[in-house]
Amino acid sequence: MKFLIVKVFSRAGAMNLMQNASLAPGIIFGTLFSIIGGMAYILLLHEPGPEFYPFAALVFFGGPLIAGTAGAARSCEHKYRAFLISGGTVFAAALILFFMSYAVLPHFDRTSVQLPESCNGFDSSPHPASALAYELPGTGTGVLVAGSEQTAVVAMIEYTRVPYPSTVYVVNKSDNRILKRMDFTDDTIIATIDSGIVYLYHDKLGYFIDARTGAPEKNFLLIDNYGGLSGSDRPVLPGASEGRRYLETTAVISSWSTDGTVRSRTRLTMNGIAYNCFVNGGTGEIVEI
Repeated sequence: MKFLIVKVFSRAGAMNLMQNASLAPGIIFGTLFSIIGGMAYILLLHEPGPEFYPFAALVFFGGPLIAGTAGAARSCEHKYRAFLISGGTVFAAALILFFMSYAVLPHFDRTSVQLPESCNGFDSSPHPASALAYELPGTGTGVLVAGSEQTAVVAMIEYTRVPYPSTVYVVNKSDNRILKRMDFTDDTIIATIDSGIVYLYHDKLGYFIDARTGAPEKNFLLIDNYGGLSGSDRPVLPGASEGRRYLETTAVISSWSTDGTVRSRTRLTMNGIAYNCFVNGGTGEIVEI
């Protein structure tokens, strides 16, 4: 078996096969098929979640199958090797394109807000404006970080201790029932609610929660570009921060859930808290709390 694997995937044998059987046309056509399938999903259909798996089958199996079949048909001998080499080449190209589209390019799609020098910590207890204040019976008044018709994300901040530990509550608005409670070491809290999911970040670490039940979302694959609090508005690029502080207000998130739900490169706008300031992700407005 070891001899067979070495023989099939021998570099010299592959190069010789490429020269003798001319696998290039099949590989080119299969790669183009995969690229066209991916571009149709992204550019024409705008990445609908339910259609991800059918298009993924076209990209990761359709293109390689076309290339492998064409390579085997053009090979007078070694049809099995021709099929594997051609199909494997296109499959590898599809993986690279997937990685570039979902893991690399989103890192250049960022929106950040520069925090002013006044955002340097609490001198007294938080006094959020009425639009940001949320009363939790038996708990106190917190800061409304994000909300929808039925759910609120509320942060309670311990202002007397640096670095200002916080407790975040996911609350059912109709009866103020607490669906989820999470404790963090500081008050760098960013959140939004979209399509029934609470997207909650503590700085750069994300948590995804069902907005109706408070249960964590079960994903087998998750890719996001969120950079949280940083010293640059483009943290993916090298350079000195020069003492500035930026809070990102957008995130591009892709997730694949165990129940089959797919969210493909969803771009979210989020509100956040950092130090003693609230940042409105939609407007970029910064107010002290």
